Amino acid sequence: MRALYPDEDGYVDRDGIKIFYEIYGSGRPTVVLMPTWSIIHSRFWKMQIPYLARHFRVVTFDGRGNGKSGRPAEADAYAESEFVKDTLAVMDVTETQSACSSVFPWVRSEPCCWVPITPIGWRAPCSSGPPCRSHQGTLSGPSTRSMID
Repeated sequence: MRALYPDEDGYVDRDGIKIFYEIYGSGRPTVVLMPTWSIIHSRFWKMQIPYLARHFRVVTFDGRGNGKSGRPAEADAYAESEFVKDTLAVMDVTETQSACSSVFPWVRSEPCCWVPITPIGWRAPCSSGPPCRSHQGTLSGPSTRSMID
């Protein structure tokens, strides 16, 4: 038994790998609760989802190799860049234009300027290059106001 069941769930197919996602609530902004590590599925967030869904739209997904998502055999299929692309695919299928996330471990290894997610509660460093439009503040910070409105 769950404290809260999803309002919607489904799969997105990315390069032959099915990624399972769930959507809770309908508020703004959307909070994407990303896999915290490649060996942990979305049920990790089971205690946070009921509260957050009262105030926000919450999207979770099982990272590849976990939960209800596909399990590719090749080691390269678990590269950090694949997790970033899975996140974007889930955002596309759930019609999430921008989001706030409590976890974004791949910022340092991937170009962050194209990932439309704002971290909550900490500042994410951007790589050198064009200015980052998404990783510049916290949920309540002035730099994310355009992401929320």
